[in-house]
Amino acid sequence: MQFKPKLDLLRMWGGIQEMPVKPTPFIAVFKRGGKTLVYIGDKHDHNISFDMVDFCFNNDFGIKPDVLLTEMENDGYDWKLTPRGYQVNTLAYAAGVAAKRDIPVVFADLSDAQAVEVLRSLRPTEKIDIDFWDNLLRKTTPNSKGKKLEKLHAEFDKYGRDTFMVQNIAAALNKYDTVFAIFGTGHYAQQLLVLEDMMGKPEYITKVPNARGDFSGIKIKLERLVEFESPKNGLQDKALHFIKSKGRGAK
Repeated sequence: MQFKPKLDLLRMWGGIQEMPVKPTPFIAVFKRGGKTLVYIGDKHDHNISFDMVDFCFNNDFGIKPDVLLTEMENDGYDWKLTPRGYQVNTLAYAAGVAAKRDIPVVFADLSDAQAVEVLRSLRPTEKIDIDFWDNLLRKTTPNSKGKKLEKLHAEFDKYGRDTFMVQNIAAALNKYDTVFAIFGTGHYAQQLLVLEDMMGKPEYITKVPNARGDFSGIKIKLERLVEFESPKNGLQDKALHFIKSKGRGAK
């Protein structure tokens, strides 16, 4: 059986998305024809997301991955696999956990150059470069019912990122028996009809063991040792001295 995503089933971001299951994040387990897809619908920096990664890669989970697909740009970006990257980003953490187990990892999101190419195809008459893409990513949210740039962001996700992601998922299922994937919950909502068409209805896991400890009932005894003294005036004096020493004093 060959898997091929029906891209016309992709949804487009329309503001606040209705998740197929609550609470988020969650794990969706698809099984069909001897193939298994474990999809972590991720909140990229939430503790429970890290717990879900650990849970899926734990031997007690009972499903061992042949490959991991993660929502990281397919440029390489080695810095994301530093120890600090493990701590602040679930996507990089999952890649690190897989790599330590000698499991192949696929960065299944668009590179910056590919993102610019998609945007240019959507708006061929506009000037679009890497700065445009960076501003769109950081200053807008995708919303097909929103303002001009929000609509563009929504189109870009559907015809760019989500298309590339589900193509990677299908290719992985065609090559491997057991595929793990970790993408944001929003992407999952947009991709769900495509995934169900390929793999049928999933089973959801929304609760996993807390691997990092529960601190919700703990009261911290705070102690103040030093009173803060503003360095403002001292810094101004040093700055003025530096400017004058470099010949940049007021004319």
